[in-house]
Amino acid sequence: MKKKESEEESLEEELEEELEEELEEELEEDKSNFISQREILSIIFSRKTLYHVLALFIILTIFGVLSLTKHPIASELIIIFGYGTSAGYFLTANLNRFDDVRKLSRSEKPTSLIMPAVCSILFSGIIYAGVNHEDYGDNVSKFLSYGLILIFMVWQFAQAWWMRIPFKEFALRRMGNYPDDGSEYIGVILNIVSPLIWTFIGMSIFYLLSDKFEDFAQIFDATFNAFWLILMLIIGSICFYLLKKMNGVFWYNPKVASFSAYFALGYWGFLAYHAGVFLYSFDGNEPSFVFDLFFMIITILLVIYSLSVQALRTEVRREHLKNSNHYIGKATGYMSKHNVIFYAISFTVAYGSSNFFLANSSTSLIGGFKGVSSLAHLIVIASGILVILIVNYNLLTGRGLISEGFVESMRNPKDN
Repeated sequence: MKKKESEEESLEEELEEELEEELEEELEEDKSNFISQREILSIIFSRKTLYHVLALFIILTIFGVLSLTKHPIASELIIIFGYGTSAGYFLTANLNRFDDVRKLSRSEKPTSLIMPAVCSILFSGIIYAGVNHEDYGDNVSKFLSYGLILIFMVWQFAQAWWMRIPFKEFALRRMGNYPDDGSEYIGVILNIVSPLIWTFIGMSIFYLLSDKFEDFAQIFDATFNAFWLILMLIIGSICFYLLKKMNGVFWYNPKVASFSAYFALGYWGFLAYHAGVFLYSFDGNEPSFVFDLFFMIITILLVIYSLSVQALRTEVRREHLKNSNHYIGKATGYMSKHNVIFYAISFTVAYGSSNFFLANSSTSLIGGFKGVSSLAHLIVIASGILVILIVNYNLLTGRGLISEGFVESMRNPKDN
């Protein structure tokens, strides 16, 4: 009997050792897939794509000026050139697989704009003909208007989803360096404390603004701070409750706990920003156009950053798996470090045109920029909670710790 028990104990120890070895191998693989910041910055600030980035900001500036005119023609121009420019850069990105197109569109000369400019004008001309068609023009215009509204809605989740990239990279590095005998409660603690940390950081910012600028003194009063605290507590409690049910006993794994902790610490700063601006706009103040315009610039750089990370990581994986039996898929080869900037410009032009189209009060279905701003930040907050859950879920499934579906993982509580 004792011999049988000792055999079972030794078998359990062997299984635990094998599991630890597998986890270590996966962590080493994650480390090998890390992308250096130099490689990413070389894509974002490359002199070969400088004119394209400048063209992007010029286009968005023009759209912004048009939206301030509140004229129906402004909406039509945003529709025509928004779709046209987005489609033009998307086609340029796909054509970059050809060497001649790549050499033409990626150079340090203004001639690099020829290819996307020609494609954009071509698509804009087609859209112009459709919008001004004698019989179907109104239907085409209405269809494209609803298309921009849909793009605007989808982009809010995409923004929250792309924002996970830099914080996920940071959390993975911390997880790789976190000791096996580290604190098991770091995940629980920081997921509780992170919203509170950013809540008090927000209050500090509100105090400084109200102290230095008279215009903000009446806005960021005690009532505003009280609602700010309540809003952050509600968001944080909902997120922690769902996250606790999903992680269960696995939250007390030091590696898993460290990833969840450091990801929450960074990502909650992003959610706190949107919660603050949402409360500012919802409180009856003038639209936070300057704040949103500033964050649009950050979002554009973020999209380029996130897509660059994905493109470079895909190339690393393809190179690593090219001599193996693993299949990574042909679709992943469409985006590379050479054309990722064009995809990013295409997506951000679509977002900018949808944002400025809705900001035009004469055509907005949501009530002008104030309604647009409030709705946008509310969608991002809800999407951000979902992203936190998805990122933690992907880590648990990737480590083979859970096998349930996403929803089922929160329906079936694990005993701690």
